[in-house]
Amino acid sequence: MLAERMASLSGSQTSGMRNKAKNLRERGINVINFAAGELDLPTSPSIKRAVREAVDADRTQYTDTLGIRTLRERLAERVSRAAGVAYSAEEVGMTAGAKQALYNAAMVLFDPGCEVIIPAPYWVTFPVQVALAGAKPVFLPTEHHHFQINLDELAEKITTRTKGIILNTPHNPTGVVYDRPTLEGIAALAMKHDFTVIFDECYDQLVYAPHEHHNIVKLVPEMKARTVLINSFSKTYCMTGWRAGYLSGPKHVIKAVGNLQGHVTSNPNNLAQYAALAALDPINDRFVDDVRQVLSTRRECAMKLVRQIPLVSCGIPQGAFYLFPDVSKLMGRSYKGKLVANVDALAELLLEEAHVAVVAGSAFGSDRHVRISYAVGTKDVEEGLVRIRQLVDGLT
Repeated sequence: MLAERMASLSGSQTSGMRNKAKNLRERGINVINFAAGELDLPTSPSIKRAVREAVDADRTQYTDTLGIRTLRERLAERVSRAAGVAYSAEEVGMTAGAKQALYNAAMVLFDPGCEVIIPAPYWVTFPVQVALAGAKPVFLPTEHHHFQINLDELAEKITTRTKGIILNTPHNPTGVVYDRPTLEGIAALAMKHDFTVIFDECYDQLVYAPHEHHNIVKLVPEMKARTVLINSFSKTYCMTGWRAGYLSGPKHVIKAVGNLQGHVTSNPNNLAQYAALAALDPINDRFVDDVRQVLSTRRECAMKLVRQIPLVSCGIPQGAFYLFPDVSKLMGRSYKGKLVANVDALAELLLEEAHVAVVAGSAFGSDRHVRISYAVGTKDVEEGLVRIRQLVDGLT
């Protein structure tokens, strides 16, 4: 018999659609995979070289639970620069990807019965992890404000049971970047009502001018005591499969995370830690600039083509690498006798008929949108969006 907690726990819809696309490709079908939240570019050569050297040097043993000391020191320096206040190595910990960092934070911060505010749409895993900790996700709708957080509406969601808020900027799936006044306002509410901010900034270096990413601790240094910063090497350095993430926060929180992780996974992959250490070398700054430029070009291409799809509207992403078009006007129509009853049906139809994989907005708490990743090759961006337009043209 399964534990009761599994009754409401299903697999990740983003991973599920990605796997469906992969299975079709293995059968020889040419599928354009807009479902994967990862770049198609290879990891930086200097990172791969460092890992080969680590293997040759037999650096394959256990490390400290929260990572190699040298790596934690380098990460502390990096976080200190980004946040504008000093962090020590004891205030930083390595994890097996940012997903584990987020899970660890939820487990050590939230108790059964407390409430955690999550702006909606949201990354699919946020509410699941809150629920696994026994807490209650409280959703804050943002669509009617162009996916930005309205501070008055946020204040109305706060109760005596509010223990935290999870912020993600640049935002997955909408591509929105939260502005300075919004983050300062959230900080003021957090200090007034005594709750914690989990600040997921995994896409912090993938922002398009004139927009700018703001670290909430840098804006309000007093927030260091009640903020857990989450970051990753996955997106910026094209290292999704390496599983290298990290979190930063008050020393007692990071110590608790270490205690928890010691009984869950122990240290993250040793070789991935050496990869992360190499990624922090300034030589990779150019690599990141190149990644951002590639994404900027693909964003322009994607926006040009998505605007040509009838009845579909889409805001311009300010960061990350996703489009989140509104497809609600397609609901109720049919394609070759197949009814587009909702966004899930549309996603299945696109995969079956157009061989294009997208993620239904229902995964993110929206029944009006789908998520399209333009982190794939430029030719795939063009081909995939043309296929979508052709299918939409065939709706009756």
